[in-house]
Amino acid sequence: MSTTVGFVGLGRMGAPMVATLRGAGWSVRPYDVSPAASAEAGGMDTIEEAFAADVVVLMLPSSRQVEEVLGNDPTLDAMPADAVVVDMGSSEPASTRRIGTVLRERGIGFVDAPVSGGVARAVTGQLTIMVGGADDAVDRVRPLLASLGTPTRVGDLGAGHALKACNNVLNGISLLAAVEVLEVVRAVGIDPVVAFDVINASTGRSWSTEHKIPKYVLPEDYSAGFAAALLAKDIGIACDLATSLGVEHGLMDVARSMWDRAADELPAGADHTAVAAWAAARRRGDGS
Repeated sequence: MSTTVGFVGLGRMGAPMVATLRGAGWSVRPYDVSPAASAEAGGMDTIEEAFAADVVVLMLPSSRQVEEVLGNDPTLDAMPADAVVVDMGSSEPASTRRIGTVLRERGIGFVDAPVSGGVARAVTGQLTIMVGGADDAVDRVRPLLASLGTPTRVGDLGAGHALKACNNVLNGISLLAAVEVLEVVRAVGIDPVVAFDVINASTGRSWSTEHKIPKYVLPEDYSAGFAAALLAKDIGIACDLATSLGVEHGLMDVARSMWDRAADELPAGADHTAVAAWAAARRRGDGS
């Protein structure tokens, strides 16, 4: 494939995504602020080298880092004419739209394409990809995105990030509900394995009850690969978006408060499934 791909951000998701792209035949120029992470991925020494590509993918923690990277003139100057930047992290829709305006003035396309599926599906190239942007820019990067999973254009620029935040609201609320139910069945004296087998054959089942509780929570493994702090951030994005649109979101606000507290009281970098340990500690009254 003749298209060169810069890739900035080699964390839990970025590193396997780079490996997946290379396995699909793409020429990838990775970069991370951590020299060790860049070296491990066979990456570039400077971000400008990564940006000297036809398409640049960003897999960064938040809009703040995206704005820092894309607010650097020397970095953007390294891009060839008609290049496209793809933000595949979970960013704020308003920030995404502002950045798009700035990049458009420089002749650079911008697409938001956040993902769902976690590390496991990043490795296998089976991510769900929520794509926002102008038709021409989306069409140019669609083959690249298809190597990472199933891309679906959901609207104009910022729509992908909006939908990702909404998805993670449901993700976070369903997991909170599941771990609270877990504490109830334990207190009653029901075997949790039996309880969730029954729930998963009933109308209360969800992705959390079917996958997260048996695989990560009951074994106390807590290694699903998505940090509690990032989930809390995404729920906050959705709440702020609802506020800006005048949409009622009382349940979302409750979830935001609980996830903010859990992320603050859990150890730094804790997986989001560790919210179950946090809930259990609250029931015991022994703090976080």
